Amino acid sequence: MAALSGLASALESYRGRDRLIRTLGYCCQLVGGVLVERCPARSEVGTRLLTLSSQLSHCRTVLRLFDDVAMFIYTKQYGLGAEEEDSFVRCVSVLGNLADQLYYPCEHIAWAADAQILRVDPARWWTLSTAFWGLSLLLGIARSLRMVLTLRRKLRGPAVAFTSVYQAGRAEATTP
Repeated sequence: MAALSGLASALESYRGRDRLIRTLGYCCQLVGGVLVERCPARSEVGTRLLTLSSQLSHCRTVLRLFDDVAMFIYTKQYGLGAEEEDSFVRCVSVLGNLADQLYYPCEHIAWAADAQILRVDPARWWTLSTAFWGLSLLLGIARSLRMVLTLRRKLRGPAVAFTSVYQAGRAEATTP
């Protein structure tokens, strides 16, 4: 009963629903792909799982139609990153926010073209949205790596100094 309660609690939030839909979609895609490619006797089940994965992905796309305002507010609050000490992190974060701000409208236009609401080439807009998504991921990775390296340097600095002080003190104590 606790597991069911935890699942219900997770599903009450947008983030929890998105995580569940994303995980389920990727699992269906993985298992479906394996069944279609490796188990001809189970290819019908695999095809159905791939269809479910596609629908779950479509669901996430539709839900992201409502992320614009939250993303805009976050970007506006972050601004030019005046709170960041590291200028590299600040620059990469601002560029990441810009990539995210450009990603959403491109994805919306691609979705609307697929749904035949707009008469434009959806492939072009999907490619553009994927490019902004990829750029955002790369910038996020660069930001995270820089932060890890900075933290590692900060942790090594005092530890090395402490070790050196400890060894120097120990050497003095053993010297007659």
